[in-house]
Amino acid sequence: MERKYVTVIAEVKPDGDLYPKTLRFEDGSEFKIDRRLQTPRRDPAKDGTSDWRFYCLIEGREVTLFYNADTHRWWIGRDA
Repeated sequence: MERKYVTVIAEVKPDGDLYPKTLRFEDGSEFKIDRRLQTPRRDPAKDGTSDWRFYCLIEGREVTLFYNADTHRWWIGRDA
């Protein structure tokens, strides 16, 4: 999967839990993240990446956001 790096504004709760709130693309377009659908998955994916996977609802559409905790970068697949 080809990565498209994005800006994500997120809220960090006192217990350390991370909630993405807004997704922003390079062209400046911005989308409110309606909600996180489940606790982020941190186990290795089929493609071998260990990035955290956040299953979110954005404008009624399920979208998977990825977070690399080593580089602190967010990304989505180019097909999203």
